[in-house]
Amino acid sequence: MTVRVRFAPSPTGFLHIGGVRTALFNWLYAKRMGGKFLLRIEDTDLERSDPKYTDDILASLKWLGLTWDEELVFQSKRLDLYNQKAEELIDAGLAYRCTCTTEAIEKMREKAMAVGQKPMYDRTCRDLKIKANVGKPFVVRAKIPLEGEIAFEDLIHGAITVKNEELDDFVLIRSNGATTYNFSVVIDDVDMRMTHIIRGDDHINNTPKQAHLYHFLKYPVPKFAHIPMILGPDKKKLSKRHGAVSANMYRGDGYLPEVMLNFLVRLGWSHGDQEVFSVQQMIEAFDFDHVQKSSAVFNTEKLTWLSGMHMRTASPSRLVEVAKTDFADAFIDGSLEGLTSEYGHKAAALAAQKAKTMKEFVDLMVPLCMEGVVPVDTSGLKWNKDEGLKSSTKAAVVALKDLVLKRAGQSRSLHDAGVEHSEVEAMAKQISEVHGMKLGDLMQPVRLTITGRMNSVSLFELLPIMKISTLEARLNAVASL
Repeated sequence: MTVRVRFAPSPTGFLHIGGVRTALFNWLYAKRMGGKFLLRIEDTDLERSDPKYTDDILASLKWLGLTWDEELVFQSKRLDLYNQKAEELIDAGLAYRCTCTTEAIEKMREKAMAVGQKPMYDRTCRDLKIKANVGKPFVVRAKIPLEGEIAFEDLIHGAITVKNEELDDFVLIRSNGATTYNFSVVIDDVDMRMTHIIRGDDHINNTPKQAHLYHFLKYPVPKFAHIPMILGPDKKKLSKRHGAVSANMYRGDGYLPEVMLNFLVRLGWSHGDQEVFSVQQMIEAFDFDHVQKSSAVFNTEKLTWLSGMHMRTASPSRLVEVAKTDFADAFIDGSLEGLTSEYGHKAAALAAQKAKTMKEFVDLMVPLCMEGVVPVDTSGLKWNKDEGLKSSTKAAVVALKDLVLKRAGQSRSLHDAGVEHSEVEAMAKQISEVHGMKLGDLMQPVRLTITGRMNSVSLFELLPIMKISTLEARLNAVASL
């Protein structure tokens, strides 16, 4: 049997983190089992569904690499199928038309509650065999057996059994002709030949009803895996106040797609003590035996930590490509050309060791990739409080520049002249000693002017790879501050 799973979001809002985690678990299981991952857009809520939300869902999944294996399915294009199946169930005596008004049903529920019973429809129309041309509004209800029980297998929660007397004759087709979730989702899952249904555990209460429908349709009940909910740091349901607006928001914040997948896979699942996973490692390790039943807590600090771990191991070429694709507007004054150069890739390797996100990476890279001098804010320099330090530092910088130019000769960079970072550091130490100052006092204005940042990449590793012309211009700029 080929495993077939699906992700079925509603385009009534942007795709949030909880939805992405559900899609990920489905996708990982399909990959692990050599199966198929399908995507279905449940857009039957015509008033709230919006194409912009569908676009957001598709863009988010593509960015994350959660690609689907077969043609995209839209529920809104399958309404005739739902009505046809409802009629077939009525003809088979497994469903019936009900003309009870909303007011009448509410009174039934109040009456039941008054005597301590579950507020349910009292099945007034169950055996009336009402025709479609009855001349008044009607709904179509499932004809749930009055005795016995219904059971289904959950890969996380184990076997679950519910007595039929606990279930209502729930609505399949509303009086306006719209299908209910419990009906359309089963029709689709049968038609798409789903073998496993992986979704949030807020759907557990729907599953007994759906299991009956599978039996009605003579289709094997799929195996279910109801995964734990994701809670915010305050232990309440993840919502917009926690930043659960759109998965694409995290792309704008500079998180790599593999970071988001790594973070989400650990929300409710574990593999020993391992925290950092490549996508392939996730596929090879994923199972339901280690999916927890309790809710997982969203932790932004953990996300940022994981991001830093992935940044340090990502290839410079990948980081450059992401920066060019997602943050091109940040690269001004020709710096985009510098980013994609051989030097840009070398600088990217340094920035990756410092940055926790692509946003931080870009902030570090922009001044490194610009030609000539970059504007800097010198208000934080230590020499502002000591004129003697300022004077001696400038003299030391001039000496350092002269030594660097002499050592470079006609080479394009110090690295081309065979100079490694240890030799540059030795030069700086020698000059600082000659001028009777601390190495840190000398290098603070040099770091700021060379990198454009007080908190920057490893300066001694940067200096050898930077173009001599740019290095000379920026060291001159230190001396003229």
